[in-house]
Amino acid sequence: MLTNRLGLPDAIVKAVLNDPYKSGGDISVTRLIAPPYQRKLRQENVREEDVTDRIWALVGQIGHSILERYKPERGVSEERLYVDRGGWSISGQFDLLEDGILTDFKFTSVWAREGKVEWERQLNLLRLLCNVRLLLSGDKRYLVNSLQIVAIYRDWQKSKVGSGTYPDAQVGVIPIRMWHIDETEAFLDERIAAHQHPAPEPCTDEERWKSADVSAVMKGGREKAVRLFDKKEDALNWIDQQKDRQGLFVNVRAGSFRRCESYCDVSHVCPVWKQVVDGSPF
Repeated sequence: MLTNRLGLPDAIVKAVLNDPYKSGGDISVTRLIAPPYQRKLRQENVREEDVTDRIWALVGQIGHSILERYKPERGVSEERLYVDRGGWSISGQFDLLEDGILTDFKFTSVWAREGKVEWERQLNLLRLLCNVRLLLSGDKRYLVNSLQIVAIYRDWQKSKVGSGTYPDAQVGVIPIRMWHIDETEAFLDERIAAHQHPAPEPCTDEERWKSADVSAVMKGGREKAVRLFDKKEDALNWIDQQKDRQGLFVNVRAGSFRRCESYCDVSHVCPVWKQVVDGSPF
């Protein structure tokens, strides 16, 4: 179910609704690396999403349509490949493979400039599909020697350039670690088994994008923390070292679940998330 709580123009709503994306096969690489529990909830319930939640996906599609103007002479682009595994047809579409470099273009945030584990998994599975095509066809255009993300930072600010590791430009290339093919094969089999399981385990903290807990040293009568620590033990040790410890105490702030809070269209029917929100039993 797609809502339009801000009353955005029909042109935007229709553009979001008329998404041309077709995954093909029984499951795509993108969905394969996503949580199996989330996929099960999507199959059994009505998804709840607002037009505003799909804007960046729409921008990404616009960007890809622009990139389609480039027709590689020594490679292939925007091609969907398939492989049969575990009784399923697995599909995956890559953006560009040229001169042995498999490239995916991402419209993303500056905070992701070091890369994401999802990107590493996605590109290595796409490389596996390319390897299967190479073995079956002998077409050397599908030989992959390295992986990379071309990141276009949607929230980049020129005024922050020069501060720490902040990107110098609004676009950057992020190298991605390429796994041994056996490692990729094992990962593919593990993901297929997880998605085919009739009762998948609830999403892990990693799958829910849980941020780390923070131990805040507080002082009575003060709203802001005196110091912040990753571990409660470090916070307690710091207090012990202070000459004036009167009124100091540690408040452990639980990390947030970013995917559940903002990026899951079935969180409203998820019993695990319900337990976090209102403390109901799971």
